[in-house]
Amino acid sequence: MNFSLHHVTNKDGVRLRYGISPPSRGNSDAYVLILQGRGEYIERYQETAEDLTQRGLGCVTFDFRGQGGSDRTTSDPIMGYIKDVTEYVSDTACIIAHIKDQHDITCQMLLTHSTGGLVAMKMLLSQPDLWKSVVMLAPFFGMGGPDWLALAAQFLSASLCRYGFDQQYLPGQKALSPLNAFEPENLLTSDAERYARNVALLTAQPDLVIGGVSAGWLDACFRTQANLMGKLAAPAEAMSLPPITMVLAGNDQVVSNTTTNDLFGNHPNVTMCEIPEARHEILQEQDYLRDQFWAAFDLHVSRHHAEWLSNAG
Repeated sequence: MNFSLHHVTNKDGVRLRYGISPPSRGNSDAYVLILQGRGEYIERYQETAEDLTQRGLGCVTFDFRGQGGSDRTTSDPIMGYIKDVTEYVSDTACIIAHIKDQHDITCQMLLTHSTGGLVAMKMLLSQPDLWKSVVMLAPFFGMGGPDWLALAAQFLSASLCRYGFDQQYLPGQKALSPLNAFEPENLLTSDAERYARNVALLTAQPDLVIGGVSAGWLDACFRTQANLMGKLAAPAEAMSLPPITMVLAGNDQVVSNTTTNDLFGNHPNVTMCEIPEARHEILQEQDYLRDQFWAAFDLHVSRHHAEWLSNAG
């Protein structure tokens, strides 16, 4: 595996697992920080690390609290739960500081998937100089599906949290498992081979498994999304963002592309790119869809990190 694995304990006592994949020798400072989506884990990014290595780039990623090899914070270890997205922000800040202090690594570029994009945007609106540039895949700024479903989920998750049931699965979520057999019409990927590879990883390491969504997790995301919409309405906040390329999955039914386009489609610092036919997990998709992502990624790097290309060459 490309990654060397390490652990660090956050200031609130939560132990986080992180992985480092080094860049090529001539590109010693060319590191990308990867913020994962819900339920993901370092091993899932092995192929991505290999793709970055081919470009002379290194990467750092870590498992958010409650998933992968980081500490689980509920009595049900496979429940996806946080009380507030600031917990993910704290985890990210901890990793940034720790890798600088212990490994002398500063990640100039950020790559996010889904929930990782929500966490990153929350951080960028208060610290726009955290990263020189950002690439976001299928960012979670709104829930996919019909409007009525998103409104119902928002009402239900908020109501359950209000009455102390934040650590309760939402309807239908308890039965969800990443170990389920591949279904051609699933919402995440059309690539049966990559899906099977991930199932094999989790079968071999069942402690990495995360199941369905809790009321607390979804309510925390909804509250953060509402807060971001308010901040983005202020021109000064929005204009301070670094260069961002947002890569949307054209067949995404998990997050709302409409919301993302409404928020950022006309933003001067944001470049929008959509991959038709791709489902939510673009990096787990078929080769011809992944290739379109990497073309967008390479263009982004050539525009904002040209020195990496010359050093790698």
